[in-house]
Amino acid sequence: MFDIDFAINVMYPAASSAYSIMSVPQPPLQLPPGYAVIGPIMASPADAAHAMSLAAPDQQRIANAMVNESSIFGLVAWNAEDSTAIIAIRGTQTIWDWIADIDAVPVPWLADAGAGLVHMGFQLVYEHICKSIRTLLSQVVHAKNLWLTGHSLGGAVAVLAAWDLMSNGIWAAPQLYTFAGPRVGDPRFSANFNLKIPVCYRVVNFMDVVPQLPLPPLYEHVGEEFLVHGGWRPLDVTYAHHLTTYLAGMKKFS
Repeated sequence: MFDIDFAINVMYPAASSAYSIMSVPQPPLQLPPGYAVIGPIMASPADAAHAMSLAAPDQQRIANAMVNESSIFGLVAWNAEDSTAIIAIRGTQTIWDWIADIDAVPVPWLADAGAGLVHMGFQLVYEHICKSIRTLLSQVVHAKNLWLTGHSLGGAVAVLAAWDLMSNGIWAAPQLYTFAGPRVGDPRFSANFNLKIPVCYRVVNFMDVVPQLPLPPLYEHVGEEFLVHGGWRPLDVTYAHHLTTYLAGMKKFS
């Protein structure tokens, strides 16, 4: 069952810190109480080179935009008292960097070809950081729980990370709370994901365009949607997508 207090007090601070950690100078991270950073999630163009070589230039745009903003894509945090790890992945500074590329053709998921088709641009972002995530998680192999979160594009990449970690035997039952996440894969991928990863909540703000993309029937959402009304502005379509707008919407339920 969706836990609004957990979403506000744990998942939201983690998702927000995924952005803060890339700032220079870095401000104090507002992590959930009891959590400490294991390390930043670092992008490696070398690790993604093969996958990038298979993509057309337009399909590389999302990953290139992420790398150009910062080589830090988020963080892994750890709560020793609860034996819980959190993977938090950031989005891009502006949604328009990748919305124009949202209609990329779905491609086989490299981490698990039998799972279904996924958006190539999102996959290329994950290829940059999959080794970094695994390395950081190796420091907390005794953790009992693993949560993943992310805002916007980060929410999409968190979905891919959860499936990769589960399907490759690194983590048996990852759980997700994401914010403003777009659709990630085709109906087959969605069905397989929901079967294997039953705890996945997507917080969606009313009038936010990003969770409505990419369009069905090629793409289908995973998990369960939790709708909030954080606000929107007719002349500013990005307002409904802001992470702080999502917090305002969630607080109406607390």
